[in-house]
Amino acid sequence: MFLRSFAVEQTTKVVDLGGAAPTWDSLEGRTPVILVNLDPRCPHGDHDYVIADALSAPFANATFDLVFSNSLIEHLGTKERQRAFAAEVHRLSRNGYFVQTPNKWFPIEPHYLAPFVHFFPKRIRPRLIRWLTPWGLVTKPSRERCLRVCQEIRLLGAGEMKALFPDADIVRERFLGLTKSLIAIRRTSCKP
Repeated sequence: MFLRSFAVEQTTKVVDLGGAAPTWDSLEGRTPVILVNLDPRCPHGDHDYVIADALSAPFANATFDLVFSNSLIEHLGTKERQRAFAAEVHRLSRNGYFVQTPNKWFPIEPHYLAPFVHFFPKRIRPRLIRWLTPWGLVTKPSRERCLRVCQEIRLLGAGEMKALFPDADIVRERFLGLTKSLIAIRRTSCKP
């Protein structure tokens, strides 16, 4: 969808906030991508890689033609941090952006691979994800890790995405007729 939305060429400057090499390996030769990630162990292959916070990337305003981010914004924990991320996307972008996130209202929570667990209050969610989700049963996380993960993940709905990215179209990716994820796309340099 990203490639269909934008006229990406070899000279297009793209930054992926929170990205890793596997997303871009199939685009080899099409355009260089700079990956920004806090994790020094993140796979970056032959791509340029900057260890930095996506809320304050070390680049000048409007450095990139396109800003890309796939499933990062929901890991920022609070509305304030999500607003700071949206501001950073706008700051870095010269011609457009593509920001994807799982939909808050989809019945399956994608991080825990379980139905409806994200609709429960935050105070009981750590116990639920540990004992009643495939993620918890496979990884056997500690109580502290469950608490951290529940504090880290804050899913967004379409209204919140539109509020964060008012100059974008909010595209709904569907699965079995339900919106599974939301993509904010601002196109100022689209394909005709």
